[in-house]
Amino acid sequence: MPDEPVRVANSAQAALLLDVGLRPMLDLLMRAPHSASEVAAKLGLNIQRAHYLAHKLERAGVAEVVEVRPRAGRAIRCYAVLPRWFIPYEATGAETLEAFMCAQILPRMERFTGLSVGLLRELGDHWGFWLEQGEEGSSLSMGTPTRRGYELFAGDEPFLLNIGGLHLTREQASDLKRRLESVLEEFQAQDSPQAPTYTVALMLARGDVG
Repeated sequence: MPDEPVRVANSAQAALLLDVGLRPMLDLLMRAPHSASEVAAKLGLNIQRAHYLAHKLERAGVAEVVEVRPRAGRAIRCYAVLPRWFIPYEATGAETLEAFMCAQILPRMERFTGLSVGLLRELGDHWGFWLEQGEEGSSLSMGTPTRRGYELFAGDEPFLLNIGGLHLTREQASDLKRRLESVLEEFQAQDSPQAPTYTVALMLARGDVG
């Protein structure tokens, strides 16, 4: 990968490259050239929408037509996106570094919240928070008045939603990071394209978020 060309994005390109909604299409075109109809079929888009997005990426210089397939009538254009981009902070229009990061993280967190709520509603509609004092301090957890939901959060259901703090030395925190990344890499090696998608978010930072 280091030998592959790198393109530096301008402001118009940055807006497209960082658009969360365009990420599936960008990923597809970065891996291999596709026509608009192929993009539509693989991503479940309306064909007109796929054509519109492909042309929009081409006009901004994000996508390029790398192949033209002849056919009776109008030729089929195949688009590709360079697999390596550097997007300068200054090109994003964000006023602060915090805003720059939030623009990418928050939409994904909102989507993750929506997926989580879908699982909660399968168990019922009467949810709330339990605030309880324990040996190590107070804890806040989601549940129902009758404690339903334990099987979702602590059982075998492949769902995890936990934000907490740990008192660790720098060395211990670095070790935790390496172990988490190792587990993620282990399961990435077992990736099955035909299986359902599960979202995994790993976050570790010094400080307390409450």
